[in-house]
Amino acid sequence: MSKTEKLQKEGVEAFRDGNYELAQSKFEALLETAEAEGQPVKAAEALNDLGVTRKQLGDLDGAMETLNKALKYYQDNDDELGEAKTLGNFGMVEEAAEKYEDSIQSYLDAASIFEELGETELATFTWQALSKLQLRQKDWINAIASYERGIANLPDNSVKKKIVKNLLKAPGKFM
Repeated sequence: MSKTEKLQKEGVEAFRDGNYELAQSKFEALLETAEAEGQPVKAAEALNDLGVTRKQLGDLDGAMETLNKALKYYQDNDDELGEAKTLGNFGMVEEAAEKYEDSIQSYLDAASIFEELGETELATFTWQALSKLQLRQKDWINAIASYERGIANLPDNSVKKKIVKNLLKAPGKFM
């Protein structure tokens, strides 16, 4: 296992364990190593992970700054999947910072790229995150539309898709 792989693994494990300070130090070391070794995609991954970690630590400005750097790395290296993941993370951080319009746009951009790339599961998660934000804002119609858009990405034989489709039809049956 390479040094970058080891640092990334340790950072992800620390994050999953809720040890965000340790995760932050591992991702910072990963970033430094990836940049020193000329690995821009690994550096972008480190920045993306570091941005999410800083969000968990309550450093929303630091998270946005870090995610901006990750986004630039991904765009400079024509990595659309990385770009979409970073935009989705931006949506999450902007939502936490109560920058709701920015958050909505980031989620929409991420979902669009995921759909273009055929990443249906990631698109579904992104549409659901947008729907939840819209629900909290009491934007009922758009929340339903976003959720339906996410469900549309699920396979037709999905149990979840069948249940939700039937639930969404139910109100019309009583009119």
